[in-house]
Amino acid sequence: MINTISPEINTLALEDIPHLIDCVRRCYGDSYINPIMYDAAQLKDAIVTKRMHSVVAKLENNQIIGHCALTFDGTQNASPEAGKMMVDPDYRGHHIAELIAKKRIEIAQSLGLPGFWTECVTNHPYSQHEMIALNAKETGLFIGDIPATLSMQGLQNFSDTRMSLLTFYLPLQDRPQSIYIPSRHSEYLKALLVNLNLQRDINSVDIQGTGQTKIRAEIDPEDQTANITIDHIGGDLIASVNAELKKVESLNIASAYLDLPITQEAAANAYMQLEELGFFWGSWIPNYSNQGDILRLQKIYQTVNVNEIICAREQGEEVKKFVVSEWERVSRK
Repeated sequence: MINTISPEINTLALEDIPHLIDCVRRCYGDSYINPIMYDAAQLKDAIVTKRMHSVVAKLENNQIIGHCALTFDGTQNASPEAGKMMVDPDYRGHHIAELIAKKRIEIAQSLGLPGFWTECVTNHPYSQHEMIALNAKETGLFIGDIPATLSMQGLQNFSDTRMSLLTFYLPLQDRPQSIYIPSRHSEYLKALLVNLNLQRDINSVDIQGTGQTKIRAEIDPEDQTANITIDHIGGDLIASVNAELKKVESLNIASAYLDLPITQEAAANAYMQLEELGFFWGSWIPNYSNQGDILRLQKIYQTVNVNEIICAREQGEEVKKFVVSEWERVSRK
């Protein structure tokens, strides 16, 4: 272990992309789930187009020993994902993650973002503690999101079950809005709002969608997941979602996610209909799109050992308890 280090903390320079890929391999071998982190051309495109804002810790010899990023999921994404956090195993214990995370917040503030969200692994509590130290709050849980093949060098890994991810949100400047969710979930969401100090007008009106549903779907073969996005909740919502599920279920996926725009008046009714298809509460993501908040619902196709989900504090345990109970309740329907 190195005794004293003073890395440069800055945004990723294009000429340092090969050094970043070397860092990924030292941290994960070939098991990292996002293939872009091994591909120099894709990394360059993401940086140049500003879809990804990368922060690195670099030594004088140009070796990169830490990385994190803000990643936008398209032009409509207002609160990006804060992720891709990794620290070289030989340099852990030197507060590298803390230093690059603080730089990432500075970048988010300079971009005028309302906030950002992140997914923390649950096979250990370390990344959760890092987000907690930044005053981020737990907002959901994605059960069995990551294949068991992911291997983090120097840390506890489980090989017999898919790993779950605990979601956090860090607010920077709120955008108050009206949202629509089923009444049975309003008290739970109110508690999350208090924790985050966000302002929302919660409604549970039973309104059907009108017009044609606008829907998009993508498959992530590395994760074995399907991601469905609802841009407009129409009267044909369930038929539209069923049509997409038939396409993706033939690909042996582990989970399907569905982003429900809860600023639309038909969202509460849509949520209840989607439960009949097996979808349940995964995570609330504030200010996710330019239109406002979403609920990311989940539908699980494989068994997951939820006893291996480690939470760093009581708030995380409460979120875990809620999401797992929702999964069990919907599964009994």
